[in-house]
Amino acid sequence: MRLRKSLRFWHRQLGVTVAVFAILLSVTGVLLNHAVALRLNDIEIEMDWLLSWYGIHGVSEEVVSFRVGENWVSSANGWTFLDTKPLARSDSQIVGAARSASLLMIVSPRDIQLFTPEGALVERFFPAEINADISAVGIAEGAPVVQAGAHLFQADESAAVWTSFEGPVSWSEQVSVPDDVLVAINHHLRGDGLPLYRILLDVHSGRFFTNAGPYIMDAAALLLLVLSVTGLWIWWPRRTSN
Repeated sequence: MRLRKSLRFWHRQLGVTVAVFAILLSVTGVLLNHAVALRLNDIEIEMDWLLSWYGIHGVSEEVVSFRVGENWVSSANGWTFLDTKPLARSDSQIVGAARSASLLMIVSPRDIQLFTPEGALVERFFPAEINADISAVGIAEGAPVVQAGAHLFQADESAAVWTSFEGPVSWSEQVSVPDDVLVAINHHLRGDGLPLYRILLDVHSGRFFTNAGPYIMDAAALLLLVLSVTGLWIWWPRRTSN
């Protein structure tokens, strides 16, 4: 009698605790069982907090942006962008950009990249004539000029030959990035979102709830088993003596 009474008490306590997990497992299980019909792989979730939970971060540093004619050249999180188009990965922040003839020049302290107006990479190099980090880039007399240390160097039309330069320069200056460009950069870094199928699968398995999640789900499954056994024990008719 005492054992049965004690089992009833603990059965009720565990039942309340496990009910949440049982509902979670049941709902996600039913949805996953009909994933194809519900097209769960085609539904993309783009909520910021959810992407951050999965470690998919957007812009995590200041976006450095320069105006070049009608275009914007920007740098963020190791990527260089022409307007809203990602161009290439970069090991360091860009210091400026300039357009010469038919080429777009994007400059980092130890790297120069040449692109077509459409954003196709033509060449990536660092001039042998320059022996210091580049701190600025601009245009003088229609040709690119960079500042490296205390010296100025100007390139020819193809940017193949660099010579010392003295004279006024129209320097590339950093400006605020437009909102639409910032949105595009953030979207590129974060992608199109996460498929709903993956999220439901992770919730169902417990992987959504940190590394300990699967163990919590295993514990919930064991508790459900305990509840089933104790429930049968409590329900089973007792023998009565005459």
